[in-house]
Amino acid sequence: MTQTITIDPVTRLEGHGKITIQLNAKGEVEDAHFHVTQVRGFEKFSQGRPFYEMPALTARICGICPVSHLLASAKACEAIMSVRIPHTAAQLRRMLNLAQMIQSHALSFFHLSSPDLLLGMESDPTQRHIFGVAAARPELGRAREEISPCAFSIFVLFLL
Repeated sequence: MTQTITIDPVTRLEGHGKITIQLNAKGEVEDAHFHVTQVRGFEKFSQGRPFYEMPALTARICGICPVSHLLASAKACEAIMSVRIPHTAAQLRRMLNLAQMIQSHALSFFHLSSPDLLLGMESDPTQRHIFGVAAARPELGRAREEISPCAFSIFVLFLL
């Protein structure tokens, strides 16, 4: 007899999703799927818009990694226009993207992963959150408070 295991919702990620796992008669995994269940419609409302609006629109796809989407869209616009940006501009973009990666990874680790990794899946679910981590491991709470503002400060430099 086959069995389907559904995990819905999948937590500890940005956005909405679910997982379905198909087991065969022996209980072995036959198939597995990750479903993105959130439809935002960016593709649809981008249709017919001028290409130069895309960086500003695509940056709103994700609140965690807007810089990645903005830069990818800017590169696409440059390709459409056959534009090659100066080396200095490319390096500045790289710095901005790396700052976003630091901030994004810190957020992902401290807010989404660390409760499960550091407190353990067997810990009380009502305490398995960022505040529980900060209470159990105060040094990690301080590290989070230092890393995120550092990356944000780099963002601010680009806005001046």
